[in-house]
This record gives sequence, structure tokens and C-alpha cells, in this order.
Amino acid sequence: MAATADASPYSWADPVPLKTTLQRGWELFELVFNFILFVFESVPLWWEALVQLFSTPPAKNISGQTALVTGGANGLGQAIAIALAQEGCNVAVADVDEANGRETVAKLRRYNVSAVAYKVDVSDYEAVRQLGRDIERDLGPVDILVNNAGILPTNFSQDNLPSHCKRSMEVNVLSGFWTTQVFIDSMIRRRKGHIVAISSLAGYIAPGWAKTYATTKFAIRGFMDALEDDLYLRGQAEHVRTTTVFPQAFNTRKQAISLLKSSSGLTRIPIYEPTALGKSVVKAIKTNQRKVVVPETVKPYQLAFYENMPIKVRRLLTKTMAQGEVKLLD
Repeated sequence: MAATADASPYSWADPVPLKTTLQRGWELFELVFNFILFVFESVPLWWEALVQLFSTPPAKNISGQTALVTGGANGLGQAIAIALAQEGCNVAVADVDEANGRETVAKLRRYNVSAVAYKVDVSDYEAVRQLGRDIERDLGPVDILVNNAGILPTNFSQDNLPSHCKRSMEVNVLSGFWTTQVFIDSMIRRRKGHIVAISSLAGYIAPGWAKTYATTKFAIRGFMDALEDDLYLRGQAEHVRTTTVFPQAFNTRKQAISLLKSSSGLTRIPIYEPTALGKSVVKAIKTNQRKVVVPETVKPYQLAFYENMPIKVRRLLTKTMAQGEVKLLD
């Protein structure tokens, strides 16, 4: 085990006491009894989940709510911000790109909503705290938080650069930690909120040419799963919702798309326009979807199955699907 943050001296835990045969037998009985109890209690929950597979839940109204989109000046972030404005949300756009942030806000105001651009590095915790105060002053408390800010790989050699690895972790992962810490208490206090994180298909299927990027997207997935469980344990799961989005390839930054097209095995995968993602994210928010792949050609549980396949079978499937996609697009 690694040393704790305060670098205190390592101390061994007390020895685990030996258990008698009677104690072990009782523990086994409790385990079996609790499992049987779980099976009976889970039947209506499985039925509810099955029904939901074939029905569309009623959409909640988000008009008039305040949304924060990090990395909202360009690409997927801008598409999400526009889709939220089309639903009547007031939108705060946080981005280091000040010029495009202002242009995005001008587009948002065409939908008769309030919108403000903030130049901020969301990987800086103190800057995020100040952002929270600024949004509260200008637009009111944040109801919808969309953690979209991220760094995309733009060349094959970046994975070997410590500066790129560090910056990717700060922007892609830590920024979501900071924004969640800053805004979640208000959501819990008001019993109203939705936290969205933009992961990636690379959060399930890790490309070898973008190891740093994939690592950050796996981290986002883990953080959101833990956040959802935390909200449940605090009795807030029905009031503050979470959604993790796993986009496929979208036509955003030119350098990143060029890199994708030149990567072995991925040269012919379909690439989608950002508008589709914006609409899907808003739909997921309105219907409280926990996880969604965009476009919805596969489900997250199918990706979980994929990642646990035997490695040779998985590689064969990847190769086969790449060829299949070509035929579908021809």
C-alpha cells in the first residue's frame, strides 16, 4: 500500500483474529440467507428494468434551468450548449477559448435565453470556485452540470510526453472532480440537479495509440459510477441524477480527426456531426439515463461484455466490425 498523503509512518493493522468452525458456519448461513432474500426482493426490480427497455420514460421539463457546460466554446461542448438553449435552459459556457466562448454565447441568445461566457481553466480548483460564485451572481444556482472539457490527442507521439499526460489528467479528470465538489452541495440542498460527464467509447475500448486519453476516459467512467453510489448512500439519488455519455467518433477538432483517420484499424469508422450528440445528451438528461452511447448503435452493457472477452476473440471482433462498417457505408 502506498504512503498516505500526510506521509505518516507506516503502521501494521492488528492481526485478523482466527474464527471458529461455528463462526464460519454462521457466516456462510448468513451469506446464503441474504442472497436468497436478495433474489426475492430483486424480482420486481428486474421486471421494472425489463419494462423500461421497451418503453420511453416521461421526459422532465428543464426549461428555465441553469446549465454549466465546461469546454463549451467549441465542438461537442458547443453542440450540447446549443441543444440545452433550445430546451429553454440558461447556459454558462466555461472555456479557456474566450473568443469562441463569446461567439457561442451569441448563438445561444438567439433562443431567448440568458447566456454568459467565462474564461476559466477548469483544471484549477480555485478558478472553479470563483466560477461558481460568478455564475450564481449572473445566472443563479447551477441545475445541470455538463463536464465536457477535455484534451484530445493530435499526434501519435504525445503519449510519451510527461507534460501531455499531466495536462490531460488535469483537464479531462480533475476538472470534473472540482466542478462536482463546487456545485453538488447546492444541488443536494435544493434537492434538484443533474451531473453529466462526457467520457468516450475509449472509456470501454482503449486504443493503443491514445493510452493517456483512454486512461482519462476510463477514470471519468469510474468517477461517475462512484458519484452515483455516493448520492444513493446519501439518500439523494432521486433528486440529483447522473449521466455518463460515451460518444463515438465526432467531427470536432481537425487535428484529432486527422489522427483518427490515420490510425491503423480505425481509418474507415463512421464520423458523426456534433449536433447529434447535443440532442442525445439533452434527451438523456430529460429521461434520466444513467449511461448512453452516442449514436445509440450499442448499449453500455454490450461494451462491458466486449471488454471482458478473451483477448484474441476481442481482436477478431474489432477487425470484423471495422470491415462491416465499411460495407455499411459503401
